[in-house]
Amino acid sequence: MRAKKFLSWRALLGAALAISGLTLLIWPTIPAQATGSGPEAAAASRGSVSICLVTANAPTRERGIQVAQWAAQVLLEQTPSYRGPCASYGTPSALGNGTVRTYAQISGNKPQTVGIVFPKSMLTNLPTTMTDGNHCYDMNGNGTVDQHTECVGGHERPLDLPAQLTALPGMPLKWALVNFNPMGHGPEHIYDMAHFDFHFYTQSKAERDAIRSGPCGLAINCDDFVTATKPIPPQYLPQDYVNNNVAEAAMGNHLIDLNSPEWSSIAFTQTFIYGAYDAKISFLEPMITKAWFEGIEAGVNPSRCWPIKQPQQWQIGGWYPQEYCIDYRANRGDYTVSMKNFKNSAA
Repeated sequence: MRAKKFLSWRALLGAALAISGLTLLIWPTIPAQATGSGPEAAAASRGSVSICLVTANAPTRERGIQVAQWAAQVLLEQTPSYRGPCASYGTPSALGNGTVRTYAQISGNKPQTVGIVFPKSMLTNLPTTMTDGNHCYDMNGNGTVDQHTECVGGHERPLDLPAQLTALPGMPLKWALVNFNPMGHGPEHIYDMAHFDFHFYTQSKAERDAIRSGPCGLAINCDDFVTATKPIPPQYLPQDYVNNNVAEAAMGNHLIDLNSPEWSSIAFTQTFIYGAYDAKISFLEPMITKAWFEGIEAGVNPSRCWPIKQPQQWQIGGWYPQEYCIDYRANRGDYTVSMKNFKNSAA
């Protein structure tokens, strides 16, 4: 069995070499060195590209290589390979008929991509109830809990980030959280459709878990509501984002960009939210409808990226993404929601 797998790898690598017609440098996992040197930089100078080589009969075995662009295209069409350095992964969590898990692609000491990946099967057999009931409060004191008006958070899946990512110097991201909202949530006629929230937290999970349920805001403890809605100093507030006091139990406040299309009578498909707690940014959140994902696979919607609006200055220095992307990888049958183009920003 091992010999068969070995031969398949040799055959595939040989095909890539034959296709390109060039001498290709095949590299192991990129070492933790400063950016601007090593395989990535060498590849750029030769006009080759980084590919994480994966074969169908050994889908969990990944190897980083450099190939010519057109050889890369053949590998991406014929195998489950993908662009960039090979990823590190977090622990998967079951959702629908699939799983969700975090991943990171790292070059030297620089994050290239941080995201969440899931197979297309995850979009089937999803929960249908409003929430999982983990964050509820009898806000009107009538002795019962209305899942539609007194529970928040949808169906949540806390996720650890890859250890290789959180160990990077200057990495502010600590963990991730996926929430599926089968019926959406408020405001009415804006976000009240089935969608996913993909949270990437700069706040520790222990601090997030300490945000209590209660009768204020979105089922949040009133003292915690006050803490959550403290104004962020203007220089740390992302461009065009405002505080509408949308504070929620087990989450904190939500800062919104009123220039996003959904606030101009255009149906919500995807948007980007910042979270805040105690006058600090606490999470970065792409929010995406289930229908948008399905439209990408159907060829109606594109796989693409959008810019992330930045503050004048970050409260904590480190690596921050400049864009977020939604992709369907047909050769792998999966979706990725990712943040890319990281910039090392000073505090």
